[in-house]
Amino acid sequence: MCDFEHSTQLTKWLYTPEQLAQVRRRANRTACQALNEKSKADSSTTNSMTTTTTTTTTTTGESLVVPVEWFASGFATAASPSKNDTTIKEEDDAERREEAFYLNAEEEGLLIQFYASKLPSLIGPMAQVSRLRRDNKVVATAALFLRRFYLSNSVLVHDPKAILVAAAFLASKAEDATVDVRNLEDGTKALQAHVEINDICTAELFLLTGLHFDLLCFHPYKAVLAYTEDLRIFLKSEKGRHCCDSATPIVGQDLKPMHDEAVSIVDDAVISDIPLMYSPGQVGLAALMVANDITSRTNNNTNISNNGQAEEESSSQQPAHKSKSPKIHFDGYIQSRFAEQQKESDLAGILQQMQTLCTMLRGLREGKYGCGNHGVDMAELKRVHKKSKKCAVWSTKKKKLKKRKLVDDSNHTDTITPP
Repeated sequence: MCDFEHSTQLTKWLYTPEQLAQVRRRANRTACQALNEKSKADSSTTNSMTTTTTTTTTTTGESLVVPVEWFASGFATAASPSKNDTTIKEEDDAERREEAFYLNAEEEGLLIQFYASKLPSLIGPMAQVSRLRRDNKVVATAALFLRRFYLSNSVLVHDPKAILVAAAFLASKAEDATVDVRNLEDGTKALQAHVEINDICTAELFLLTGLHFDLLCFHPYKAVLAYTEDLRIFLKSEKGRHCCDSATPIVGQDLKPMHDEAVSIVDDAVISDIPLMYSPGQVGLAALMVANDITSRTNNNTNISNNGQAEEESSSQQPAHKSKSPKIHFDGYIQSRFAEQQKESDLAGILQQMQTLCTMLRGLREGKYGCGNHGVDMAELKRVHKKSKKCAVWSTKKKKLKKRKLVDDSNHTDTITPP
């Protein structure tokens, strides 16, 4: 199997925050322009039987306003950005008034954030339908598929609910943990967001194209475990003892609280934008750094509380002993472990990068960086969702189909001969 250093995840799907904003503006602009042109064409040819629009007909017979794109793949490593990429921000201010009816890139991001946060309830260890319970890496892969797709494509054209379920279905196959598509349909019913099997399969084809068929994904979970085991060995060495504030050697389950907290942080990170900006190894190490700050502080608070109760309670009534959470100096660990592989100037850059990433991971608990597990502005989300129903292609299609069905049912009722 390909390792991370030679994977498309590293060579094609990592970006800076500025590049992420750039590709998302481009996808949104392309969709807005196509929808605007289609609306003008439809209004100017109301009395005509044929119209010329920018639609594309797929092999499944579904008509798309714009074809599925994958320009975000390799965007960060492109030799030179196109005019469309470099001038999109300037054009936004000039043309936004005309297209204010449609969602902008930030509003699309809010919807994607919301739908990504629903993945753990659809598939994974915490799935509502028992037959959809899989390892947490399936959730991480599905979230990465969803976010990669919407870097090149717009919520205005592709229903995020259908793409979400298709991402879960495709991720289960990519991670060799395949689920039955009928169970996925049941899962959407349990979430009160029914998506039919035909819609799931159609969305999967669009998803594959939007991903440019890059399906191999790496996640921070293994990195967290690997670094925890390496720390367990390192902290027992002569150098390691100076990087830890523990008076006694690290033994047994001493690092388990830190590991479990780091996994919890990674659970938030994998459904956010973080995996689009940093490698799994960087995220895993930063998660342990943040987790160590949390667990060591929690342990200190517990000790203070226990000391306060010591005067009032006998030794037999003391709380049960908890595993220690020693304070680890990760700067020393990084310098010791990577000194032979990196120059001193490079080590300083790594330390600075890790501090930046730690700050971002702490921000996930506030709903930053696209994490929909915390701090969601529900009023704003409802406003954006209501707006999407008025302007998105998939929403207007559903309205037309519903209206047509009502007309057909009415006509059918009128022609039935009473008994």
